[in-house]
Amino acid sequence: MVFDTLESKYPDISHFGMFHIRRGDAIGECDTTLRKISNYLSCSLDRIEMYGNISIMLSTDEHDPCYRNAIQGMIEALGFRFVDLDAVVAEVVTDYATLIPNGSRLVNNMFIYKVEANMEWHERIGFRMNQRRSQSCNSCDELHSSWQFQKKPIISEPHHNWTIDFTHVNETYTICANKL
Repeated sequence: MVFDTLESKYPDISHFGMFHIRRGDAIGECDTTLRKISNYLSCSLDRIEMYGNISIMLSTDEHDPCYRNAIQGMIEALGFRFVDLDAVVAEVVTDYATLIPNGSRLVNNMFIYKVEANMEWHERIGFRMNQRRSQSCNSCDELHSSWQFQKKPIISEPHHNWTIDFTHVNETYTICANKL
C-alpha cells in the first residue's frame, strides 16, 4: 500500500532511497547535527544522479519541524526529491485503519516505524542510508561505488557537483527555531 502511494505520487522516480536518522535516545551515540548531516549527504549522494531520478525518503524520530525542514532543504539543494516517509506512512496507515475493526490502534509511531523498518529491505528500495547509533553512523557512505548500486544501470553521466550552502541552512534553521 505504501509503495503504491509513493509510485502514484512520484511516477517519474527511478529509485527510492531511505534515509533514517535516529535522534531521540541515540543522540549521544551518533552526531546528527545539521553540520554533520550536511557533510554526510554531500559526500554520500555525490554522483548518484547518474542512476536516474532519485527520491530520498526521510524517516526519523525527530519531531522538530525546523530540523526536518533543514534536512529537506539539504536534500533538495543537492538536486534530489525529498519525501517525508513518516508522513506518507502515517497517511496510509490512517486510511487503512478506517477499513478494519479497531484499526485506530494502528495509528501510532511504533506501528509506523515497524512499517518503515519492513520497507527498508524491500526490492523497491534502491539504497539506504543511516545515521543512528555508533554502528550506523558513518561520515560518508559513497553510494555511487557501493554494493547498493553495483547492478543498477547508469542512465546518464554525472553532470553536476552540487554542495549544500550550510550557512544558509543554519541561518534558516536558527530563524525557524527562534519562532517556536
